Amino acid sequence: MSTDLFEVRLRFKVLVQETPAQLVESVKELLSQNQDKIVGRITHNHIRIRIVEVNRHFWSPELSLNLEETGLGTEVRGLYGPKPDVWLGYMFTYFFLGFITMVVSVIGFSRYNLGLSSYILWSVPFILGGVFVLWITSRTGQKLGKDEVNLIHGLLRSSVLKGSTDVED
Repeated sequence: MSTDLFEVRLRFKVLVQETPAQLVESVKELLSQNQDKIVGRITHNHIRIRIVEVNRHFWSPELSLNLEETGLGTEVRGLYGPKPDVWLGYMFTYFFLGFITMVVSVIGFSRYNLGLSSYILWSVPFILGGVFVLWITSRTGQKLGKDEVNLIHGLLRSSVLKGSTDVED
């Protein structure tokens, strides 16, 4: 599982010998054995696993698994991330700050080229500071959810993905 500094959401890809139906049954068994720790939802070949509600907090991660049958077995693609509303909020804020930076830069440099006052350009470092603060909070959230990621991944590795081989992109 990759943990690069600038990676927004952790990903992994493994190959297992079982069919998607067998993996779904294994996940159902895992969920029933660990009802006090994790819950999940299974839809065809897509599985979403999260921490139980009583232990969940704002930064709690979710695991999304996609099962795809190949000629060599089943390819399992996993993606850890925050709740969809947290993810959407962060992406919207990044987009908004980027858009504001672009608008302020266009106005400021246009005024500068016309020989007018371009004090508006002084707001760009503050906006970029907001992007940096947003990035720091997201990294802090990832660190706060690290134990839960390890819990989910450990449970999955020890039972469902036992004997799997990592696949490189």
